[in-house]
Amino acid sequence: MHLVHLTDLHFGCEDKAALRAAARYVDEQRPDAVIITGDISKDGLQSELDNACAWMRELSAPVLLTPGNHDVPYFNFWGRLFDPWARFHRAASGVRLNPWHTPDWSIVPVNTARGWQLRWNWAQGAISRGQIALAAGELQQAAPAALRILATHHPLDWPNDAPIKGVTIGGVRGQEKLIAAGAELFLSGHLHFASARLVGTRALSITSGTLSQRVRHEPCAFTAIRRPAPDTIEVEVIHIVQGVCETAQKRDFQLEALPRTGAPASLHASGAR
Repeated sequence: MHLVHLTDLHFGCEDKAALRAAARYVDEQRPDAVIITGDISKDGLQSELDNACAWMRELSAPVLLTPGNHDVPYFNFWGRLFDPWARFHRAASGVRLNPWHTPDWSIVPVNTARGWQLRWNWAQGAISRGQIALAAGELQQAAPAALRILATHHPLDWPNDAPIKGVTIGGVRGQEKLIAAGAELFLSGHLHFASARLVGTRALSITSGTLSQRVRHEPCAFTAIRRPAPDTIEVEVIHIVQGVCETAQKRDFQLEALPRTGAPASLHASGAR
């Protein structure tokens, strides 16, 4: 199994060289799927969203997409208030937005972005009890050997070393409940920061870098995720430097064998290599 995790494309201030490099990587490597975790536009303009989704449709692998906070109509208050996702859904016609179950994986997208919130910073995320329950139900449909993946724009529990600080409302509680429901891998963006870290002993949380001009402390980046054996997850952080993809870090995470009951696996890192 080979998955590619992209995020924060930010069409409108996209890095065209990085997009070409990422597309070339997908074309050459032919991953099984590409997962894109939101902020595909800069200001939620219809043209930005359309261009981003047109780029996705040209990739040489099937795509699953979930939106981010920049994908609402950023400067249209009434649109944000009453129909924040209308433009996004028009643009994403034909792109997979719903849970995806195969014998190898179950990918469950959850929209943590909001058109508006009862706090000052509307850019931060939230996950509701209803969303948690629906996602947990989807995870229960996973095939016995499938890797159970949750895709959100915002990290449910923000890394301490992230370049920006914030809180996803309901995120820590949601992460705990979803791990209990079998989630093994959490994919997110928003931070423009590549990271892979264990959550306790039973799950792995990955954030990926941006493919836009809005870089933070590192070049444009994305993540390749492989499962070379049933008990192994390989995480490769790929930087794009002058339009060329370069491996920045590769780590293996070992999974404990699944019991016959199909209970969730636990994870521990075997270290960087």
